[in-house]
Amino acid sequence: MRMVIRTICVCVAASVFLLGASYEGFAEHERKKVRKVRSSAACSAGASASVARFKIEKGEALPAAIPKPLTRKPGDAKRGLEAAVNPGKGNCLACHHIAKVLAKVEAGDKKSEAVYGNHGEVGPPLNGVGGRYSKAELRMIVVNPRKAFPDANTVMPAYHVRPLNRDVSRACRGRVMLSAQSIENIVTFLEELK
Repeated sequence: MRMVIRTICVCVAASVFLLGASYEGFAEHERKKVRKVRSSAACSAGASASVARFKIEKGEALPAAIPKPLTRKPGDAKRGLEAAVNPGKGNCLACHHIAKVLAKVEAGDKKSEAVYGNHGEVGPPLNGVGGRYSKAELRMIVVNPRKAFPDANTVMPAYHVRPLNRDVSRACRGRVMLSAQSIENIVTFLEELK
């Protein structure tokens, strides 16, 4: 019995040694083929290294809200719209339908159709969201939707929470998806959707 176990151990050790050597050669070959990505192109256009401090309180309609703005500068609804439709920033249209944005599509204008015309159906429509939730609750939804909707199985990303370092490119580690000012701009835009 001991002889059989010893033979198995020797075979396993030899296999690991041989496979390890060939794997290292393969890994080196693959490493040479991989092109390094520049950090500016790797992260979203709105990515920020700084995270605003905020206090979470109970909301009126939701279990969590952020009552105070993340910045001293007030949000700009026009810039919020730009961030919402920008695929490199908020990209809200990828999942949500927004009638106010769809109204900006000019018939026959390919550019406005490309920017404002494609709406997703994964998330709920955002029409009237400014009437359903307070500004503090809208801020919480954009900053971290899992806190705003703890019972929902949402796929919406947390735009102002540092991600865990797993599944994040090295260039983007420690960064949030949107700056505090971009969050305030989007919240101001959403608040107008009544």
